[in-house]
Amino acid sequence: MDTRERVAMKGTPTSVIARGNVVEIWCSSPTGDSSDSVIFRLQCVNDTQAETIAETWRNPFGLTKY
Repeated sequence: MDTRERVAMKGTPTSVIARGNVVEIWCSSPTGDSSDSVIFRLQCVNDTQAETIAETWRNPFGLTKY
């Protein structure tokens, strides 16, 4: 399997946090302004589901839990 170099792109997740049964996905600004960000909040069934979904978002972007 070939590996690809990670390239920083506008609009990609910078942090993914499970807060109880909610996942917060913090993304950099799609326009490139360093002072802007977009936060998506996903309501989950329970805390376990939220943590699983958060980890699923973290992996492809190489983000750590903390």
